Amino acid sequence: MAWTPLRERITQLPLVLAGPILRHTAPNSVTVWIALKESRIVTLKVLDTNKSLLLIGSRTTIKLGNNLYIVAVTAQASENILLYGEDYLYNLEFGNEENLSSPGILNTEGSITEITYPPYNLPSFGLVPHDLKDLRLVHGSCRKPHGESLDAFPALDKMIKEALIQDPKKRPHQLFLTGDQIYADDVADALLFMLIDAGETLFGWSEKLPDVTNTEELQAGQRNHLATYTAGLTASITKLNNISNIAKSHLFTFSDFCTMYLFAWCDVLWPQPEDLPTFAEVNRNLHLLSSSEDLFLEELEDLKNFQTTLKQVRRALANIPTYMIFDDHEITDDWYLNMAWCDRVLSKPLGRRILQNGLLAYAICQAWGNTPAEFTDYKPGEALLKAAVGWFASQGQNPKYEQEITRRLGLPSLTDIRNSNPRQLPHTDASLKWHYTVAGPEYEVIVLDTRTCRAFPGKDFDFPALLSEEGCDQQITKLAHPQNAKVTFVISPGPVVGIPFLETIQKTAKAFTEKFNSAAWGFDPEAWGLETTAFERLIACLALRALPAKQSRVIILSGDVHYSFAASLKYAAIRPFQHSENINTELLAIQFTSSSFKNEVSGTGGSHSLHKKGFLPIKQINYLPKAEILGWENQEEKELEIGVMHVYVDHVPQCIPWIIKTNPAIVDLVQERSWHKGLQIIKQPEWWYKINFFLGKDEKAKEPEDTNSLQPESITAPLPGQNRKLPLEKYLAMAKNHRDYRGKWGAGKAVVGVNNIGEITFEVVDGKQTAVQTLWWRLQSWEKGKLLEPFPLTRYEVPLEFDEDQGKLKSTRPDNSISTDRHHYLIKMHNNLLSFKIFLE
Repeated sequence: MAWTPLRERITQLPLVLAGPILRHTAPNSVTVWIALKESRIVTLKVLDTNKSLLLIGSRTTIKLGNNLYIVAVTAQASENILLYGEDYLYNLEFGNEENLSSPGILNTEGSITEITYPPYNLPSFGLVPHDLKDLRLVHGSCRKPHGESLDAFPALDKMIKEALIQDPKKRPHQLFLTGDQIYADDVADALLFMLIDAGETLFGWSEKLPDVTNTEELQAGQRNHLATYTAGLTASITKLNNISNIAKSHLFTFSDFCTMYLFAWCDVLWPQPEDLPTFAEVNRNLHLLSSSEDLFLEELEDLKNFQTTLKQVRRALANIPTYMIFDDHEITDDWYLNMAWCDRVLSKPLGRRILQNGLLAYAICQAWGNTPAEFTDYKPGEALLKAAVGWFASQGQNPKYEQEITRRLGLPSLTDIRNSNPRQLPHTDASLKWHYTVAGPEYEVIVLDTRTCRAFPGKDFDFPALLSEEGCDQQITKLAHPQNAKVTFVISPGPVVGIPFLETIQKTAKAFTEKFNSAAWGFDPEAWGLETTAFERLIACLALRALPAKQSRVIILSGDVHYSFAASLKYAAIRPFQHSENINTELLAIQFTSSSFKNEVSGTGGSHSLHKKGFLPIKQINYLPKAEILGWENQEEKELEIGVMHVYVDHVPQCIPWIIKTNPAIVDLVQERSWHKGLQIIKQPEWWYKINFFLGKDEKAKEPEDTNSLQPESITAPLPGQNRKLPLEKYLAMAKNHRDYRGKWGAGKAVVGVNNIGEITFEVVDGKQTAVQTLWWRLQSWEKGKLLEPFPLTRYEVPLEFDEDQGKLKSTRPDNSISTDRHHYLIKMHNNLLSFKIFLE
């Protein structure tokens, strides 16, 4: 067998090219996304488990090309019909008395088993339960087809399958994909070759890109120069500010982006693994180095691994309500990183077109299912679809439709940003809003857009505010808080609470590179904590979320960073940052991060280092980061005296005023403390908080016998609330590297740095209400080079209860009190330092 172009295979393919994917689901509406090779009126029918019709709705597909039609169809009612905690089925009809089980729809035979789970013979879902303790959410991010190792997404397939066998009430209820569902900037050459081939057949026309004169530069593997210099993109810029070849197969055209989604979510368009294109076929008429072929073959092997799990991914996506939000790789690496990036890219026609194409594909393939109501009734989404269809029909040549697409996507001009005050990415009511909310019976979900609502305070290379003040107001403050919501979930693509060691590296890299009038592109310097004003504003807004209640419980779900961990932030304030009135409030924010599905990095400095060594990957020590923050507002950035520092100089104790000039005025007592310096706070802080990081639970699994004769088998994973020890021991007995994992500080206990997916549940642990993140990942099989199936190996337990003294400021002094008694403290400081001096001598 050999590579065969799609034009020679399209007639043998079924009607459905990708999907169905279950999207936004509520008691009165259900939405399903699907891609077809023919135009159809698609009807969605939602049924109870006895197959009685409950909801129905129809919508005509939109035409993207000669052989590609997409629709997100919604079945809805004017009142709530579906019940919380119950299971439901759905079917799709395509006219001509055809449905999902008709021959030619999913396959030649008319079998539906590839998208269903026993005991049902239709795709199914569970509406979220009434009680928070019964809720089971799943989240993950960063899924690069040629990323290292095996995709973690099939763990979701295992979760759903096993729950429906044991206890359907414990099936996963919602899936949140928190960013980088595709990688536009880092694409395997063989995959881009297949995307270009598929685009020619599915669309039937080729997009003319601005400023591209040599079409050979659009071939797979040949795009790096165009991406870096003609479009201004930064994906290929390394940590040393050299130009690599990462963007060699960057997605450019709309068909590139759109077909990438089809290939990422379904196996229908893929040829058989043995028929993937060869190096010679992809690079026909090009003279390349042998090292290029080595890289090609490495990427090809990773693509084959990705392809082997797509059937499981497709089945899972058909059977769980799925919500998505972009991060940068949906469009390009560093998307809107800082003002300097905007200058590079928005001033270049090819750069703007790539952003436009990426956002348009995101709107059709992701956003439509998040907020289906925004794509109806003359709203911006519906206007965007109409303009897109017109632009496709004109083969990308109609400037009127392109202008309308740009307007509805909210793609800014460089002038718009420069003229804004404060400097930020502008928005209008005519453009789509990418942020949204999801309501549950005892919780709410706020999905943040941290890409297109940024502000750029300071200089062009300075850290961005991931949410401008206006963005924070629109996405959080102005949202009505549901009275019945016990917990607020916040979906932030990047972690709000980041690992201090890595954020310090980003600060250092930025400080170094700006001396050369450049940015630390390769270090991704855009963490929340790097821009203090935006971070403190976000925390203050979340603390005030539950008003008039004085306490807010927030769980932040994030991805992006290619490793996973858990942390908590316990906050109290008498006047939260940028709040005009004094108000006592408390916040418990739990940070659960799960990343990546498929983008782990081996070798020194990669995610494997964190996996093996924990939060400080430069050496093997047992270490949990923490922070203790005091804060004041200092609008005019005057010298603000907050206390005194007591030091010992030439055998004489000295008292030095402790002055801060920034706004917000922030000190981290953990960083400030040292053996030679005493700290005393005089000015009452306006807010204070503690950050702690967590270890995965040591479940005391017994040591399995060392034997390589045990054949791998599928171990049924424990459901939430079930005893974990026995199935965990069975799994470990099959693992070659079980010793690395075992123990309190075993690999993957502090940080999981291999491909993984996160599961969120609520349980009572030691008598306390507890939020639990369980990370599913793989250990090694005894079979050389093989991995076991994913399993729930790392379990972080974070209590949801407030500390009794959380609202009280703790001392910066040894005697655990805050005092202005400087004489007493100086004596104590003198004695402590004298004792230390004697010890040294």
